[in-house]
Formats: sequence, C-alpha cells, structure tokens
Amino acid sequence: MAGWLVATAPACEIVDVGPDVGVADRCVLAPSYYIATVVPDYLDKYKCANKAGCHRTSDGNSIYRLQDTSGTLAPSPTDPLSAWPQSWAENFLVTSAQVSDCDLAQLAPLYSEPAGGNTLSHGGGDLFTAGGAELDLIQAWLDGGN
Repeated sequence: MAGWLVATAPACEIVDVGPDVGVADRCVLAPSYYIATVVPDYLDKYKCANKAGCHRTSDGNSIYRLQDTSGTLAPSPTDPLSAWPQSWAENFLVTSAQVSDCDLAQLAPLYSEPAGGNTLSHGGGDLFTAGGAELDLIQAWLDGGN
C-alpha cells in the first residue's frame, strides 16, 4: 500500500506596509505647448543655445544642454512626441527636466535661475524680472499648456 505524504506550508505572516502613499506626482508637460510657446517665446527669445558657454550641447557650461535644431524642421504641435526628430525630442526632455516642481513655476530651475530667484546663479545673468510673463508661460505649461 502506497503511503501518502502530506506537506503543509508554513503559515504566511501578514506584514503591515504602512499607509498607501501612491505614486510620486510627476509633471505631465504638453509637448504641443513646448513647440508652440516654450521654444519661440522663451528658448529662442532669450537665445538659450545660441552662444558658446550657454546651453548648446557642443560647448555649453551647464548641465542643461540643448541640441542644435537649426537644420531640422520643427515638429507640428499636433505631432506625437514619438514622431519628433531626435534633436527636438531630446530638447523637450531636457527642458522638461528643468521644471522640477509640478505645481509652482517659481521653483523650476528653467524659471528661477534666469530670474535671479534661485540659490544657483545663472551664468548668463538675470535675463528677466521675477514675476513677469516668463513665470506665466511656465505656469501655463504646468497647468496643461493652455
């Protein structure tokens, strides 16, 4: 007669992992607003990547570096980011990384350094006065790009 072996698994212990805090809030910045507004009314206006020592990838003095897009047709604001030319997509990503707080444009290095309101000074000096149109532009981007 064959014997049956019954194995029992040890009881599982329930561990309290604490309260559900959710996923960290991440900014969802509209690529369409970047193309239609951020590039012409901010990056191009202040010539962020036009001179050596500024934010050009080839010779910038900052961790924030922009690819040369002068020989590449700009994407349409309605184009999905996945269809953008690589240089434009990279610039969107590195610029988005300069918007570190998802609620307050004042805390974004993209705004606070050139406005003179950050603990880090902007190598190119203060480009605009704090509280002006640039703050509204970045805040609108944070608010969905309207």
